[in-house]
Amino acid sequence: MRTGKLPEHTFKRSVINPIRYRSKEVSFRAAVGHDGAVLGDMVTSMATTAFYYRGNECYALDNALNNIVAAGGRPHSVSVGILLPEHSEEKILREITGNLSVRAEQDQIDIIAGETALVPTVSAPTVTITAYGTRLWDNRHQQAEPGMDIVMTKWIGLYGGAILAKLKGEELTSRYPASYIKKAADYMELTSLLPELRVLESMTAGQRDCIYAAHDVSNGGVFGALWQILSACHLGAEISLSAIPVKQEIIEVSEYFDLNPYMMNGQGSLLLVARDGETLADRFREEGIAAAVIGKTTQSNDRKLIMKDEERFLTPPKGDALNAVFYGQPLPV
Repeated sequence: MRTGKLPEHTFKRSVINPIRYRSKEVSFRAAVGHDGAVLGDMVTSMATTAFYYRGNECYALDNALNNIVAAGGRPHSVSVGILLPEHSEEKILREITGNLSVRAEQDQIDIIAGETALVPTVSAPTVTITAYGTRLWDNRHQQAEPGMDIVMTKWIGLYGGAILAKLKGEELTSRYPASYIKKAADYMELTSLLPELRVLESMTAGQRDCIYAAHDVSNGGVFGALWQILSACHLGAEISLSAIPVKQEIIEVSEYFDLNPYMMNGQGSLLLVARDGETLADRFREEGIAAAVIGKTTQSNDRKLIMKDEERFLTPPKGDALNAVFYGQPLPV
């Protein structure tokens, strides 16, 4: 198997299908297109660091909290698992827990439990976050219908562009001014969906009823997230490529490394399938969060990307474009 997130067919065959017992208390469970679970009024999700760099524990924290938001919840606490290589220095552990403590306090998230171990089977610190929240609204993927709007918040490739600028900044300055690279790196401050959550919290239950499905944009980029949310809804779509919001700094950074920014980790963006998507997008924009209607669902299974008079089709996610830089594995064609 390739490094990175499992392909959809492998995930179904070797992760989902072998699970035999399913409790009736779980009304919404992890599957293709949704990464959290709902048990009564509790929502839970999990995320793990993909590769090591100083500070990536906060990526895992954001990812787990974002999954709670996309699952219809309001996060309130997390538990933390930390695996360190044997003979690691204590200062590494203090740095990880210190960073998590600062970010959790900023987000008003309680760190309630955890497990820490030094083990010979890991070569770099690995952090796993399990997040918990309360149910705010219900995902109804199975009730989504053709003709609904697909709304996207923020911009493509936010995390991917930011981490490239952060870790590859010296290389990038051979082409771009340092101030330009810093601007791209600063997009790391936008990788949380808690601002979107505050907008959803401000809406009445009746107003939130326009939303039928949500999915965070992370590993695999916006193309991967679109495929997954549409798979969960069992619908096709027509997506206007020109309507998908972009930031020029992200485009430039990804092009330097010959990466497709639409297939690059976009943590911090949210996809929603909704009735009257323009009104929903307006609610986000009123609170200073960029948002746009990027397409509509269709009865057909085809998932079309439309650019002027040209059409192409979405395909199942094959991984994240960042793999080519950090794992030396370009996406398969």
